[in-house]
Amino acid sequence: MVVVGDLVLDEEARQAWRGGEWIRLTATEFELLRFLMRNPRRVLSKAQILDRVWNYDVVRHTNLVELYISYLRRKIDAGRERMIHTRRGAGYVFKPGESVIPAFGATKADDGADTD
Repeated sequence: MVVVGDLVLDEEARQAWRGGEWIRLTATEFELLRFLMRNPRRVLSKAQILDRVWNYDVVRHTNLVELYISYLRRKIDAGRERMIHTRRGAGYVFKPGESVIPAFGATKADDGADTD
């Protein structure tokens, strides 16, 4: 099980919950979310995401990452504090919001100088 803030990912059951609410994910959305959650607070480039989630040629499929990031944002960030942050020219960062209370015994890490 992977926990970041109030988002829980059960890798065995291939299910996710945020704030106790179940989130329906496609297989690709699940893989993308798992990669993001396993690398919290780390800037992940589009190339890294494409290689890890799709194993596609970066040049031909760069919009694929943006498309699936937008799908995930609608599902996990809608009406809540954002967890998926864009770093212009660098990639994406996944982190819990400032007001999130850690779930399942997880500890809240320092956000440092990371800004939106």
